[in-house]
Amino acid sequence: MKLVVANDIGNSETKMIVNDTLIKQPSVVKRLLSKPNVMETNVAKNIANLLDELIVHVTSNAIKRSGLYFIGKRANMTADKVENMNIKLGNKSKHDIPVLMTLSMLAARSVQLAYQENQELPSSISVDVSMTTAIPASEYSADQARYLEGRFTSNDHVVIVYVGETPVTVTLHFQTVKVTQEGIPALYALLESENEILKNYNEHYKKQAVPKDFANKRILHVDIGDGTTEYVYTVGMNPVTDVCSGEKRGVGHATEEATQLLKEEVGGFLNLNRQQFMDIFRDPSHHLHDLAVRFMQEARYSQAQRILEDIQEKYSDIAGNVDVIAVYGGGSIQFKEELYEELLDFANTVHCEVLWIPEKYAVDMNVNGLHVINEKILFKQHA
Repeated sequence: MKLVVANDIGNSETKMIVNDTLIKQPSVVKRLLSKPNVMETNVAKNIANLLDELIVHVTSNAIKRSGLYFIGKRANMTADKVENMNIKLGNKSKHDIPVLMTLSMLAARSVQLAYQENQELPSSISVDVSMTTAIPASEYSADQARYLEGRFTSNDHVVIVYVGETPVTVTLHFQTVKVTQEGIPALYALLESENEILKNYNEHYKKQAVPKDFANKRILHVDIGDGTTEYVYTVGMNPVTDVCSGEKRGVGHATEEATQLLKEEVGGFLNLNRQQFMDIFRDPSHHLHDLAVRFMQEARYSQAQRILEDIQEKYSDIAGNVDVIAVYGGGSIQFKEELYEELLDFANTVHCEVLWIPEKYAVDMNVNGLHVINEKILFKQHA
């Protein structure tokens, strides 16, 4: 089996386009001492729910401890001993969770594809993978990129995926891995997108621009993520790396602050990680929902102010050579209320424009851009 993969390793969520299918999982894992019993015996049902109920045994030299894990949504069902990305430390290229998430999700998707093709479970699958991914501009260097590429390509990786009680052994061989810096893929996603991505921009500036119009612009990208906000400066299609940077700002920091406030409000009788806090935040029927919303609003405001100050400082550092400030990422949805109008005021003052990517496109800019890079540049022969 051959897979071409665009892999956006997020602090909050791992998003992949595997061949042409988008799959997502919360970036959380839980190490297990023994495999839990599974009651469901219907293979078709287990295959359909495989990513939601993911139990794997991973053997790989790329991680510190091989072993048995709950992955993603299945890990998130419990608060006890769940590991997520430490957004205060960063250093994504050296962390084990991105590798565990990648190997496990690709192995599970391989099992689903093999079952779809033959309508039966194989005992083992061998998979050749060609993959692109990205790390934050604040962490990016050629050495860090090579290091992360080597974690995948230097050895094969064996993942036992449990489909109900049945183990399927998946051997992953990474033929090619390319690591770029976050921000670059998003530019490709913008240029290849449909015109609707410019709806807000065209309405505000009374223009009829199309995505290709941005190919030669000087753009300050503001990619607001979970653990970092990346500030990437591109002139045409090229990043100006010495002025690209990232700060530890984002939804995750606001969420951690809000989570702490919620814990204190209920007297400390709450064991929550930030992904579980967001589940409460998104669930209007939850008895703590209103409190979660209030604390999140407070925390978001302070994060948004810091991001605005970063943008102003970065604009000064670039000596005003900016045509457009482009804002996207999951945090652009969360922070729009606090940030959009103030950013427009700033842009008007300095005579540049704001391209605020609509919610429909904002979250998947990096993964879609990596997919474009795969299809148009790196792996044309596979496409």
